[in-house]
Amino acid sequence: MNQISEGTSAAPPVNSAPLSASEPLVQNFAPISDLALGATTTITAQKPVSFPVYVFRTLNEMRYIKFAFSSFVINNLRRRYQRSVLGFAWSLLSPLLMMVVMTAVFSLLFHRDPKTYGIFVFSGMLPWQFMSECIAASCTSITTAEAFMKKVYIPKIFFPLVTVSTEFINFALSLVSMIFLTLFVGYQLHWTLLLLPLAMAVTFLFTFGVGLAVSVLTVYFRDFTHLVRVVLSCFFYLIPIVYPLSLVPEKYRTIFQLNPFTYFIHLFRQLIYDGQVPSLQDWLIPLGISIVVSLLGMIILMKKEKDIIFRL
Repeated sequence: MNQISEGTSAAPPVNSAPLSASEPLVQNFAPISDLALGATTTITAQKPVSFPVYVFRTLNEMRYIKFAFSSFVINNLRRRYQRSVLGFAWSLLSPLLMMVVMTAVFSLLFHRDPKTYGIFVFSGMLPWQFMSECIAASCTSITTAEAFMKKVYIPKIFFPLVTVSTEFINFALSLVSMIFLTLFVGYQLHWTLLLLPLAMAVTFLFTFGVGLAVSVLTVYFRDFTHLVRVVLSCFFYLIPIVYPLSLVPEKYRTIFQLNPFTYFIHLFRQLIYDGQVPSLQDWLIPLGISIVVSLLGMIILMKKEKDIIFRL
């Protein structure tokens, strides 16, 4: 026992004297208070960045996770058609079957030739499906990614962009089916189809801006998803998709022209159905709308980005 006592160092004496009423209870926790002071100083030192700096920083962050982005898009496409017999063929058949139904009903109603009217409906239905499905799916793009966002830092713009990109691929495949349908029914293809990538890029920018805004708003108001679907269902009849704008009475035509979706439908219809090169005004109006909406979506995200994680 003596050997053990000699080899063991004595513990330092503990000051068991009670603290006086004037002594603070946290006097022995100075290191912790220093850490808290350092953290507070760091947070206070962070100044709000300007909008251009925020956009550049966000795009730079996306550059480092580009492989994760492509992986998410591919996985979304695989899950959509998982265990399906036809698989990706549904991206071609779905708009085709809907076009057949629309043509059968409205060609009789408007007394139009079903062959040409089918292309007329298809040229308006495809961009509308792309925009409406993107906006509806983008509503829950951030809320459904709660598990990812609470484990690792990912830019909030990532998930709405994945959703829009997934639907964009479906949109491109649907345009391929439209071209084959056009050849099948004997409708003459126009060289203006070569301008479709420009129209698709402008529409992508617009849809991404709307999707980004609604994804952030849904975080704060979960019923917003259902409200958006109702509004989109009403918009289908307020946009000249299955009927030309010329059938609308002149006194009501201004109401239709205030709808931003109308200009994108008109742009695609000129390229696909009419075979005409859109005028400079027909290009600048949807391009201007797309830029304004995308900037508005980025501003909303910048204002609420730090608070989103606490609202999930």
